[in-house]
Amino acid sequence: MKAWLALVKKEFRIGLPIMLLAVVLFLVGLVIVTATTYKFGYAMDAVGIIGLAWGGGHFFFMAIYMLYSLGVERKRLHLWLHNPMHASGLLAAKLVTGTVYMIISLLIVSIAAYVGGLNFVPFSDGTWFKVGMIAFVHVVSLSIDFSIYVILAYIVFLLLVRYMPTFLSGAAVFIGWWLFAYLYFGLFSQSKFYAAITEWGKIDLGFIANSLQFDISTKEALINMQGEQLTVYAGYYIIELIIILIIYFIASWLLDKKVEV
Repeated sequence: MKAWLALVKKEFRIGLPIMLLAVVLFLVGLVIVTATTYKFGYAMDAVGIIGLAWGGGHFFFMAIYMLYSLGVERKRLHLWLHNPMHASGLLAAKLVTGTVYMIISLLIVSIAAYVGGLNFVPFSDGTWFKVGMIAFVHVVSLSIDFSIYVILAYIVFLLLVRYMPTFLSGAAVFIGWWLFAYLYFGLFSQSKFYAAITEWGKIDLGFIANSLQFDISTKEALINMQGEQLTVYAGYYIIELIIILIIYFIASWLLDKKVEV
């Protein structure tokens, strides 16, 4: 356990630039947008909009973090892989540190989204908290979920680069990624079989839809958002968790048995 915690400490040093970059870019964008819209009286609205948009963009945070962190390790791959710890432990250290950094960054962004959002979304404090927590948890979990697929793709790249030029390895992984995305997300996830194994354990989120009854008038455009039935399924989360665990252990096995020699 001490060895793994020491590894986590090292990972915090490696990944710090990504967290700082995310925060700095957000703050710079916030200042520019606020300064631009201040004279028109929409500064706080702009703060809320950029907060919501940047918060949603954290879906890609973990993928970018893992690509950066694994890219750093590639420069000294022999040292990283000669760690006596199993590959699952090495990858877990990166996932834990990346998740902590993502939560810190997302909390900063959430403050702006909340403060600015109060100006154009008339939620009660209780509804804001519920919606915010649901959105926060989903962004974090989906970002981690997506990063597992990215980890597998990068490890396949490390495997291929041993036998092929870097460019060809990258091209093969890129094409393979889009083929997988089409087959899995485009075809399989739309199939009746997928619906049968995931659409159970209905969770009603109707209170969110009912709260989204407000009008936004900008440049004579009127957008009406009426409350409709909104549900999610526990089955989707369970099945996706099983899938990413399988992918994670496949990636760990490849890193241990095929990449490390």
